[in-house]
Amino acid sequence: MASEALQHPWLGVMWPHDAGQLLAQIEIDPVIRPARANGETDAEVLITLGSAQSDAALDTVLATAVERIRAALADLDSIRAFAVEHAPRDWRRHYEAIEGLPLRERLFVESFAVTSPTEMEISFDFGDLDMLVVRVDAQGRGQDVRIVA
Repeated sequence: MASEALQHPWLGVMWPHDAGQLLAQIEIDPVIRPARANGETDAEVLITLGSAQSDAALDTVLATAVERIRAALADLDSIRAFAVEHAPRDWRRHYEAIEGLPLRERLFVESFAVTSPTEMEISFDFGDLDMLVVRVDAQGRGQDVRIVA
């Protein structure tokens, strides 16, 4: 893997992160996810490269990551519904009691972590310091939900 920034047509500039990882920022259309309060439309993408050593293997990993992220963005409503339904009960009870938008509409996509060819994590901000993280499989089906500080 290169030790310098790489350019990708959809992911943009990708920087080496921890060993075997690349970090990128993507822009999300406000039709899919509203912009941040400051108007920014970015989301962080962390890609674990696994054993990709050649350019061809890297291209395959990146193509898979892009496909998975695009699929998740297209299916964001059902991923949010899974997140709320499978979130820790105490968390859900507390945040559902807060007046305003329904809880699933308050889940703001913060980042994607493509951790392997078969798993990805989507982190949602919900207006607190913690994140609600949903792990999805290769088909985009929710596997579990956890709170991360």
